[in-house]
Amino acid sequence: MNKSYSISILLLFMLLFLFIFLSLKIGQLNISFSEIFEALQKKDNSLIRDVIVNLRLPRILFAALTGCGLALCGYVMQASIQNVLADPYILGVSSGAALGATFAILVDFPFSHHNLPQEITISAWAFIGAISAITIANIIAGYKRKQTNTRLILAGVIVNVLCTAISNMLIYLANDVEGIRSITFWTMGSLANISWLQVVILAVFLLFSILYFFTQYRTLNILSLGEETASTLGINIYRKRKVYILIVTILTGIMVAQCGIIGFVGLIVPHAVRAICKTANSNILPLVLLSGSIFLVLVDLLSRILIEHQEVPIGIITSIIGAPIFLLIFLKQNYGS
Repeated sequence: MNKSYSISILLLFMLLFLFIFLSLKIGQLNISFSEIFEALQKKDNSLIRDVIVNLRLPRILFAALTGCGLALCGYVMQASIQNVLADPYILGVSSGAALGATFAILVDFPFSHHNLPQEITISAWAFIGAISAITIANIIAGYKRKQTNTRLILAGVIVNVLCTAISNMLIYLANDVEGIRSITFWTMGSLANISWLQVVILAVFLLFSILYFFTQYRTLNILSLGEETASTLGINIYRKRKVYILIVTILTGIMVAQCGIIGFVGLIVPHAVRAICKTANSNILPLVLLSGSIFLVLVDLLSRILIEHQEVPIGIITSIIGAPIFLLIFLKQNYGS
């Protein structure tokens, strides 16, 4: 079992590196592997090197990091609130981020720009919106009563509906056609114009999150068995859940603020890995992380090559792929109990 587990991890690593190199090669401008190696070694002409180093490589690495992060957040949320349908956006993070981005794009607020580039402004307000949404959801869930999983999920639904309604109202009242187009594209997810700074920021937060949750695998396993079991074994489930949700929220907020809303990754990847491994054991966490990276790198490649001279929003592709995969998992697994 340990041997097959190690082989699985090794194969996933190899697949990830293979798909990264394929993504560097394939695109509107096809580049040979020799030109890729020359560009990475600073031996190529400026055009190909600029495409590889400044455009494709940061975007592909960001896709790998985002897929890994969303899969991690989905895995943690499903375990910590004992809900197989949980994903990183279940508590209103996505709608809160969308509201923040809509506010930054459409509302001429004195403090909404500060003469900063639009990308930084949108990202900052999206992150503020995500954090605000999860804060409100936690306040609602714990108002006058002990916070439970059901109350937390319902609070997330309330926040989702409220933020979506406000966003739609701002879009309805706006006369900015270009701004509305930007919001639409942003809410569908996009990895265009990713910089090395964004890659580094996400990598740092993701690394700390992964290291922390690797130390919590036993607790996550116990939490996935239910609140009563966890309490019987002496785990303070409310304190642990708050810490987990806080980390997941910050990490999800950073990802959503940079690339918009990319659905289904955090939902289907942990399910797919569990279905293949036939276990809910925490040993699958490395497999979940690598599978998330591979999945989003492939989806990003598809988004760039499906339509010539045009990029398909990545969230559309993840939904098209994710829905039938999740349906297949749903039909094969006994979730009725």
